[in-house]
Amino acid sequence: MTNERSAHAPFEVSEGLREIGQAIRVARLRRRQPASDLASRVGVSLPTLRKLEKGDPSVSLGVFARAVWTLGLFPAVRRAVSPENDHLAASIETSRLPSRVRRPRELNLDDL
Repeated sequence: MTNERSAHAPFEVSEGLREIGQAIRVARLRRRQPASDLASRVGVSLPTLRKLEKGDPSVSLGVFARAVWTLGLFPAVRRAVSPENDHLAASIETSRLPSRVRRPRELNLDDL
């Protein structure tokens, strides 16, 4: 069953959500935590957790954040989206730098 939002999501987004959901599932399994326990700790129903683990785009960012926090992955998520790791923005800023810098003109108070 596909909802309207996922039908219009770019492939890269849909695939990325699926991979992120799968990574959350693997993290849960590696911690030997039953899905029902994680759902309870996150404060969602088991069907909502299953949607998260499948990469359903209708799951809120808040649910995602609580799940990764509960699994101990929140610091890595925060680092991933920090401005210091935004390489595209850094590249854009670098491309806008002037090719040369001139010394500022001295202000002549007699000209005022």
